[in-house]
Amino acid sequence: MSCPHHSSPVDAAVEPRELPQFWRNLDELAGDPEFEQRLGEEFPRLASVWDGTTGDRRRFLQLMAASMALAGAQGCSSPPPETIMPYVRPPERMTAGVPLHFATAMPRSDGAIGLVVTSHMGRPTKIEGNPLHPGSLGATDALAQASILTLYDPDRSQTVRRRGEISTWGELLGALREALDAAADGAGVHVLSPPITSPTLARQRTALLAAHPEAVWHQYEAIGRDNAQKAAVAAFGEDVQPIHRFENADVVLAIDADFL
Repeated sequence: MSCPHHSSPVDAAVEPRELPQFWRNLDELAGDPEFEQRLGEEFPRLASVWDGTTGDRRRFLQLMAASMALAGAQGCSSPPPETIMPYVRPPERMTAGVPLHFATAMPRSDGAIGLVVTSHMGRPTKIEGNPLHPGSLGATDALAQASILTLYDPDRSQTVRRRGEISTWGELLGALREALDAAADGAGVHVLSPPITSPTLARQRTALLAAHPEAVWHQYEAIGRDNAQKAAVAAFGEDVQPIHRFENADVVLAIDADFL
């Protein structure tokens, strides 16, 4: 609907000039002078800041580009000269960029598991089972896979400590010797260690307890076979290590014992 006393901007623009093919709004279509003025100002809200100055858009961008270039140059200063030192003891048969595979064994409370380790630049990165080892036959478990993460644990113990203070192996051995000499037959001396599977360490433990019969040697591991040993004694009358033949089972029910 229209009024004879009022006309829209579109109607006013049709008569004096040709309509543009593309337009942003009705003001541009009508050729409103105020809209043309606002269109010429790229930053209308900052127009008052630039009034009365000789700066323009190009000069402003030049100054901004120069500031960014100077900031980048400040952050790209050359590092201090350093001397690259070679390995003191280079890893055996190491070639840069080529992984090295070697066989090893991981001690357990019930023996050891054969592994094949992939190493990059002297650092182990992957663990798999050794198919030639009768204890693993090419398979691993969660403990073996997680053991490689301990090498890169930031909280891993790096030094010998005595009462929270950094010490040395020499000071540790000296303190142990003083404690053994001060105790009559080792009374009050307690040694805590993981389960021993090494014949050499077992002989050393036997010799220590023979020289200090009152000393006590404790063996502990956070995830042990204590309950499995009790179950074996209850079922078979002796502590045995069961070998499960899962390939012969149709259904396996595991309750709080993930055999995988």
